[in-house]
Amino acid sequence: MAAEVIQKLSLEDKVSLLAGASYWRTASLPEYGIKAIKTSDGPNGVRGESIHASTKASCFPCAACVGSTFNSELVFQIGQAIGKECKVKNVGMLLAPTINLHRSPLGGRNFEAYSEDPTLSGLLGAAFVNGVQSEGVSACPKHFLGNECETERKKSNTVVDEKTLRELYAYSFQVLLSKSAPWAIMTAYNKVNGTFMSEHEKLIQELLRNEWRFDGIVISDFEGVYSTVPPVTAGVALELPGPARFRGEYLLKAVKEGNICESHIDSLAADVIKLAAKVGSDENTSPERDITREETPAELLRSAASEGIVLLKNHENLLPLSTSSPLKIAVFGSPASQPVIHGGGSASMTPTYCISPIEALRRKFVNADIQYHLGVPIFKKIPSASLDVMTAPSTGKPGVDCYWYNGSEFSNDNLIHHEILERTRTLVIDNRIKDLSPQHCSRMRFVLKPRTSGTHTFGISACGRTSIRVDGRTILQHDGFTDVRVEYIMQPGDFEVRATIEMEAGHEYEVIIDAFSTLAPSPSPVFTMAPQATQVGFSENLPSCITPEISALADQCDIALIFTANNKEYESESFDRQSMDLSPLQNDLISTVAQAAPKSILFNQTGSPINMMPWIDHVDAIFQCWFAGQEVGNALADLLSGDCNPSGKLPVTFSRRIEDSPSFGNFPTDEELQVHYREGLKMGYRARQHPTPLFAFGHGLSYTQFEFGDFHVDIESPIDVCVVVNVINVGAVAGHEVVQVYVDGVLKGFAKVYLTPGENKDVRVFLDKYAFSEWDFMVGSWVVNSRGYEIDIRWNANTVISSVTHFIDQYSTWRGL
Repeated sequence: MAAEVIQKLSLEDKVSLLAGASYWRTASLPEYGIKAIKTSDGPNGVRGESIHASTKASCFPCAACVGSTFNSELVFQIGQAIGKECKVKNVGMLLAPTINLHRSPLGGRNFEAYSEDPTLSGLLGAAFVNGVQSEGVSACPKHFLGNECETERKKSNTVVDEKTLRELYAYSFQVLLSKSAPWAIMTAYNKVNGTFMSEHEKLIQELLRNEWRFDGIVISDFEGVYSTVPPVTAGVALELPGPARFRGEYLLKAVKEGNICESHIDSLAADVIKLAAKVGSDENTSPERDITREETPAELLRSAASEGIVLLKNHENLLPLSTSSPLKIAVFGSPASQPVIHGGGSASMTPTYCISPIEALRRKFVNADIQYHLGVPIFKKIPSASLDVMTAPSTGKPGVDCYWYNGSEFSNDNLIHHEILERTRTLVIDNRIKDLSPQHCSRMRFVLKPRTSGTHTFGISACGRTSIRVDGRTILQHDGFTDVRVEYIMQPGDFEVRATIEMEAGHEYEVIIDAFSTLAPSPSPVFTMAPQATQVGFSENLPSCITPEISALADQCDIALIFTANNKEYESESFDRQSMDLSPLQNDLISTVAQAAPKSILFNQTGSPINMMPWIDHVDAIFQCWFAGQEVGNALADLLSGDCNPSGKLPVTFSRRIEDSPSFGNFPTDEELQVHYREGLKMGYRARQHPTPLFAFGHGLSYTQFEFGDFHVDIESPIDVCVVVNVINVGAVAGHEVVQVYVDGVLKGFAKVYLTPGENKDVRVFLDKYAFSEWDFMVGSWVVNSRGYEIDIRWNANTVISSVTHFIDQYSTWRGL
């Protein structure tokens, strides 16, 4: 079909297909039956086509949490559920999953990827792809290749040897492609060994296309194309987002001047046409709608979070807690009432609802006396006031009136748009307001009714000149910037200015926020005008230290629950973390509460490992919660009470300190923006860290006990074997266990099994040529050497349960999948 259509198209038509028509949609040629493809971010849910005012969707746990499940069947269900919601939003291509690896604990986008291990990443990624595409929606694994660092990602150069690239960073994609057939793959921003990935013929044409036989479409990351001819010859069919920066007229000229053959254009246009035939839509401008609460797969969201949350420590079997006991429970930390359910950047979205831990705990532990203290701030930038203290004057209901004007005067003649916001934030980027000119202004207006009396704080993060008036008095003014940086959009906390004001509880204050656009040049040719953003925060009685009330409350309780988190100001795309540490006040909160309370339990909501050494010996139990999605509250209450038995296993190594990480000293970039993968294959648990890690890859506790019995290997052929092990639940409660199979110390297979008390099952894990192969760059292929291979069953990467040696007598080589 595609070949027939190509014959009918003009060169101009074909070139038009090779770039987005708008930010989230591809071009259409309805006269030839070619439909537009609507794309959406979606590693943890389908956000839709607006970053700022996204329609609601189910917010699933982040990939690191999903990686902790070690459950391919569950990941298929997650992909399938997100695929169904894609269809509701008319999305044909979901820009997920992320298959890059956790090379450093400081990777800013680690939460969006499954693991430090390529086999786990590839198998779970394949399950996600298969789930999404079972609904007729294209998945799009990303970022091919070597995008383990976010610092200067559009300029950095990943320097990695061929063996390491093949056995780790390309291997996760290879495993994925061996178990699924994605219809699209996205290239990375960075260079690999000196060549931008969107221009890398060796990796796209030779490896992805020729060796792996990938027959889908290759697309760029957003603004990840940097030239006209090289990405076309490399095989990148779509430049995103639209409109074109380096294609369009530039590509037409290149063809007409003989700098590129029209056959290249035909081949790439055919890729677009084939995908459009599968997932394109005639409803090119149909408005999105929210996914409703009734449509939300609540049980799947809840079980995904429960299976992904990892119980790291349970001193003297403190857990689970009885729901019938009249416990005095003290809860500390804002993440208990305002959980961090997703990371920043592409993972940002609006959930259909969110169950907070404090809400779920009060429902679950009805006999307990639960007291709650907000704890300490976890943010860099002060967040917007909560909706329940703001009223929009135009409706008398919760919200913020926002008026948009062209020009620089707030007159009715210039008014072009009015909307009701749920927070004091505006962003003009992909969701431009119709008829809005580059020079414009906005006015947010609302009635603020504080809950408490005292010294309250306002903060402004804004591109342009912005002011805040309270009851007619200007309390804060920000002059704006003369340039606009993408970092401002991603890291607004680094640009905030603050002011304090005395306020009374229950008093109604009129707040007016006036913001003016900056006429600075756009930081990207994609935008016809510079992105504009205004964010205003409000906090009541912002604490700067641990208050006496915290110690007193901890001292009076039977058990303390401490909630900590990194929000999207710390974990997002476009930047990396500066440290493994939580914010200083959060460390102080943990230490203070743990020392005062008889017993303490920590619930940590981060997407990557943190430094636990300051207080690890003082808390009695620790849950690594990750960013567990909108059902996090119910999931945590289920785990705390024992209604659900923890089964998550760490998909990454938790080092004692950052210096113990194998990539330390080579992350993020050097002064020349080189990212040296000098640790080679000794990444993550493969490095066999000394001292041993705080918590090893694959670690995770349960409320029951499992034993492994008979273990043997059934040999179907020398390189196709079935590992069979009998698993017995010798404890008192039902639960899941993960059988982890390692070959020569490297994870090569896994299976999750559910057992009731006293039950035993034979668990089978199949190993094939992938398990016994290594890349030989001298031969230019995978080789299986003639020798003995140690096949282990392990509790985690550092603890062997039982082992057998499997001998392969004949040397062999192979390429492809």
